Amino acid sequence: MAWTHHRAVNCRVLKRLRVGRGAIIPDGLRRLSVHGNSPHQQPASEARAGNAQVAESSAAPPRDKRPEVFLGKAASNCIRAGAAAARGLRGVSPPRAAFVHTKSVAGAAEPTVRASHLDPLETMHVAAEEDVLQLENGAVLFSGMESTELLTTLFNLGLVSFEPMVDLSVKVLTSPLMKSRLLAAPVFWAVKKTAYSHFCAGEDADEAAVTLNRMWQVGLKGILDYSLEDAENNQACDQNCAGFLSTIHHTRSLPQGSVSSFSSSRVVSAARIVPSPSDATLVSFACVKISAICPISLLERVSDLLRWQHKSADFRLPWKADGLPILSAESPTYQTRKEPEALGLEEERDLLRGQERLSQLCEACAARNLPILVDAEYSSIQPAIDYMTYAAAFAFNRPGTPPIVYNTLQAYLKDAPSRLALALAESSRRNASLALKIVRGAYITREKALAASVQAPSPIHNRIQDTHSCYNSCASIMLDRIASNEPAALMLATHNADSGRFAAKKVIELGLDKKDPRVQFAQLKGMSDSLSLALARGGFNVSKYLPFGPVAHVIPYLLRRAEENRGLLGNTKADRRRVRVEILRRLASAAGLKESSPDNSRST
Repeated sequence: MAWTHHRAVNCRVLKRLRVGRGAIIPDGLRRLSVHGNSPHQQPASEARAGNAQVAESSAAPPRDKRPEVFLGKAASNCIRAGAAAARGLRGVSPPRAAFVHTKSVAGAAEPTVRASHLDPLETMHVAAEEDVLQLENGAVLFSGMESTELLTTLFNLGLVSFEPMVDLSVKVLTSPLMKSRLLAAPVFWAVKKTAYSHFCAGEDADEAAVTLNRMWQVGLKGILDYSLEDAENNQACDQNCAGFLSTIHHTRSLPQGSVSSFSSSRVVSAARIVPSPSDATLVSFACVKISAICPISLLERVSDLLRWQHKSADFRLPWKADGLPILSAESPTYQTRKEPEALGLEEERDLLRGQERLSQLCEACAARNLPILVDAEYSSIQPAIDYMTYAAAFAFNRPGTPPIVYNTLQAYLKDAPSRLALALAESSRRNASLALKIVRGAYITREKALAASVQAPSPIHNRIQDTHSCYNSCASIMLDRIASNEPAALMLATHNADSGRFAAKKVIELGLDKKDPRVQFAQLKGMSDSLSLALARGGFNVSKYLPFGPVAHVIPYLLRRAEENRGLLGNTKADRRRVRVEILRRLASAAGLKESSPDNSRST
């Protein structure tokens, strides 16, 4: 309701700002869309000071400058409320870490597995003076974004956070009626103008290049995500692999740039983007899902065999290559209740073909010095994914050189800490490079349903606090390893502001360079943009995941993410608040209101 109300007021305000109807528009209003700068903007030094006192002004604004003359009384009151909110935010300390105070899932019991190194993080407190990200300083945070971009962001975040709208969209897009081109065309048009444009980079390389260049202007890089998964046969796997290879090859034609620049004066067009003289590419990583290049049924078979070998040490797998440990004593094995049949000759050949496809992608990335992120998936196939990924990492990651292959660790799994410990110990013993992306996880509904179907405990942490603590603990361990100059690299993929703040502070405390390529941050495009911008402006390496491709091609991917990430999509309240406050601050500045004047907020 708050979002709808403010959007309605803002629309009325913008209608009053239209030129050509005899309205007199002051200079401040004309600057509304130019990054929100105005003569009345508070200096950055004051805005950053948590206890800064702003001098009161007792004089009311001159009559011809009063906002109600141009905007109407209701709109001007809304603007004053925004200015007051902006003033209030500057004097309020950031909240404690969310994983200390977040409410438990209803009815959840205490976790049965609790590692001792998680305990200190449960009482972690980030004081105001320790907030290295300055997430509440919207004037600085969004200074590279135009007001129209902020309004669009606010509108789209409101849509995806409204669960009935998500339900309706899923029903419409999965309806048999979508097979009709006549009906599908307007639906695809609406999707492209809203959710697609918010979460995706574009339909082709030219559109993706424009998106990448725009992100570069605000300090971000991109991870082009060719959104495919769950292949059923070798033919589909070959086609998908060709698509991934094409995506990697496209990085050569994409613009070159530097994330250290915040200039917005570059020439942008769909056909050509003026490159930076820097040799740093705007694409930071490639990514792949193993289920797109190896048949899903084979991954299930291999995972069963790996789990059974974990249960029975003398169980032999003649096709198994050398690699890091995959399962720990805490890893669930309820998916495999009896000894599975050995792989047939054809299955072994198909497994080899899947490994060869992954090697093709790794070779293409190595030729371009482009690391590749191998995404985690659901637990029924994750052992096979870990096996293939670690085998590729052994082949392509060399100590003393930047790693090419990154595996993914899901912190919402109870066995994540123990599996990380095993991987670290074995990689140290072999002097092997361990590169990891740490995520929370995106398959909660599926994992809980599978465990419940066989009356087994869920592999997911019972409390959200434990997932947050596990994430931060694993990140801390990896950062310590990097700081000790052991061969390691870390991608912190998180939408959680407290985890981002914690990791950023840890990097500084360890004396690591913020631009150390061994430490990266990432978020999905359109999600937690304020965290991405804060990290980038803080000097860290930040990328956004960019699904791209034709709308019809990407929609199935978006639908799966919408179903699996309902909590994430709905958890946009903080971002919406920050964007809304910044929009209102800009309106206040443009209307000639001094944010520092309490009298202005009382005048009518």
